[in-house]
Amino acid sequence: MALAAPAQAAAYDLVVTDVRPAQPGVQATGSYVAFEATIKNAGTAATPAGIAHGVAFTVNGRAVTWDDTSRDPLAPGASRVIRATGGPAGSSYWQAGTGQFTLGATVDDVNRIKGEANESNNTRTAPLTVTPLKPVSTIIAAPASTQKDFEANHSKAVTVSWAPVPGQPVGAAYSVSELPAYDTCSSGGPVWKSITASNSMTFEMTAGAQCGNSGEVYITRYQVTTVGTHGAQEATNWSTVECEWSNHFDRYRHYQQSTGLGCTGQSGLFDFEDPTWALIDAGAAAPTRGWEGDSGYDKGSVHYADFPGLSEEQKTSRWGWSRYEARVTDQYIGYPNTARLTFVEPTFTRAGQRVFDVKVNGKVVATNLDIFAKVGRGKPYIVQVPVDATNGAVTIEATKKVDNPIIATIEVVHG
Repeated sequence: MALAAPAQAAAYDLVVTDVRPAQPGVQATGSYVAFEATIKNAGTAATPAGIAHGVAFTVNGRAVTWDDTSRDPLAPGASRVIRATGGPAGSSYWQAGTGQFTLGATVDDVNRIKGEANESNNTRTAPLTVTPLKPVSTIIAAPASTQKDFEANHSKAVTVSWAPVPGQPVGAAYSVSELPAYDTCSSGGPVWKSITASNSMTFEMTAGAQCGNSGEVYITRYQVTTVGTHGAQEATNWSTVECEWSNHFDRYRHYQQSTGLGCTGQSGLFDFEDPTWALIDAGAAAPTRGWEGDSGYDKGSVHYADFPGLSEEQKTSRWGWSRYEARVTDQYIGYPNTARLTFVEPTFTRAGQRVFDVKVNGKVVATNLDIFAKVGRGKPYIVQVPVDATNGAVTIEATKKVDNPIIATIEVVHG
């Protein structure tokens, strides 16, 4: 009768099934990296209680961190995630260089646990890639408001954006700073805005205040810095674009207040604030900047003619009108004002083809006005008279003599 084979004693067998950075993905140069591993008991008995499993983490074969705190028994077939808690220099992190590395983890690293079934399967390796953080490119700055919103609030808000960066290490984010583009007031200097993981940021302009202007002016440019997990070497790019927000008096020849926001290469925003005087760009549905749209007339048609030497507002006229009412604000009612009327003959080529009279507030200021006879075709002729806007308005009337009256601009200004 054959003898039965003796039963084999139960044994534990520790293996590493995975080793990785705690933050998965490509790591950033200079960052402090924590490593973790998954260990498993591939044997048939639980590991002994109270004895550390001990995991050493290596980079290119050199021990850089470890853990010796896992002491609870590990049942057969069970796994546990181990994260580094210490290291040769007292740190549980490895500071990453640049390049391709081999990351390793060895369980029962100093053979604390005696009697393992297999001591040759305790180590596992994996490739580890470390690259520098990459600077952003194609930085763009643009007003954040719509034209309608800007007219309501004159916001200094801009949106700075940049192109996504392929191959950026894991955990990369972007820090944006606003810098004065030129010499600033004594309190001027860079202003850090915030950090974002996206590819754009919107904020109010606060840097770049300029001194010595006739109004309030900010002129700025932008710095975007790629930042990573703690210790990563940052990468900075400076924009060549500039943004300017301004609130000016006397920016144009009529001495009113105007506010604008524009950035290099982008459509700007502008608001010619409610003028204290009437500045009517006759015949213009979309007025020249610094003028009001055509309003206050009784009838007529729009006429456009582009002649050399004419300003934009002089190129549009109202033809066939007989009355205009130009409103002024209350603060100038009862004070001396000046009415300046500009006429341009766009059509006729000899005297006597267009003739009309002009009244301002009921007083005749031009009799038998023949624009061609005065200055020729396509040239401005100006009639300027003092007026009193007693009722908050100035009326301009035309009486037809030959053909229809025509007018290019109406200005009622203080003084």
